[in-house]
Amino acid sequence: MDSRSWKVFLTGGAQGLGKSYMDALLAAGSKVFFVDINATAGESTEKEFTQKYGRDLVKFQAIDCTVVKQFEEAFATAVSFLGYINLMVNNAGLMDESKVEETIRLNYLTVVRGTYIAAKHMRVDRGGKGGRIINISSIAGLQDINLLPVYCSTKHAVRAFTSCLALAPDIQQQGIEYGILCPDPAATSMFLDVDDKKMLYLDTFPREIRDAMTAPVETITKGFMKLLSLDEMNGAILHTSEKAMSFRRMDNVDLGQTWPPAKQDEDNNSG
Repeated sequence: MDSRSWKVFLTGGAQGLGKSYMDALLAAGSKVFFVDINATAGESTEKEFTQKYGRDLVKFQAIDCTVVKQFEEAFATAVSFLGYINLMVNNAGLMDESKVEETIRLNYLTVVRGTYIAAKHMRVDRGGKGGRIINISSIAGLQDINLLPVYCSTKHAVRAFTSCLALAPDIQQQGIEYGILCPDPAATSMFLDVDDKKMLYLDTFPREIRDAMTAPVETITKGFMKLLSLDEMNGAILHTSEKAMSFRRMDNVDLGQTWPPAKQDEDNNSG
């Protein structure tokens, strides 16, 4: 599957992980249209990649993904540039606990919108060519993190939303596969240079701990390409860290009728 000629629409590609995903895709022979709210960084990345890979293989458009009309128009422009799209990567995101509405809109609502726009275009049963949709969640989509309740909840939502779509009874007829990437925090300024507005209880989370738990951008990008290269990707949740990659499943565990669970364990052990 990784030998397919990918025609890619990617959000949040101007810098960081999005830029790294694009670099790997272009190096593998894909053609990419990317968007970002940061026009200056986006134009710089476009220039860099056109010089590296060729002007016909990459194009940038500055948009605010949370604005529906801008998103829809950019996708239509991408279709004109690429011919069709068979890989959608919803990557744009924000980690700032002081910006509640903005975080929810960008991290979740924009992912939903982008997924539905891409799926409508790709569906084989409605005249499309099929394809894959990869939504970027996070380790925060697999765990409960008290430092980042808003960010964490949006990443859980992305993971659940995408997993639900992958379970559609007509998924074979759609010709679409859904995948979820859940990386550890990347060694970028987004995570390393947070302040006490962007993250709660920052005094309990020293810089040296943040440094120790990050994964290199290159390692996370390898995880992205591993997910994309699967022969069958639909429903896959891939966690990638500095040292390992592993596929995950979310389970609903019955803890019994006593709360907190520790009390039930104590009662059982006392017998």
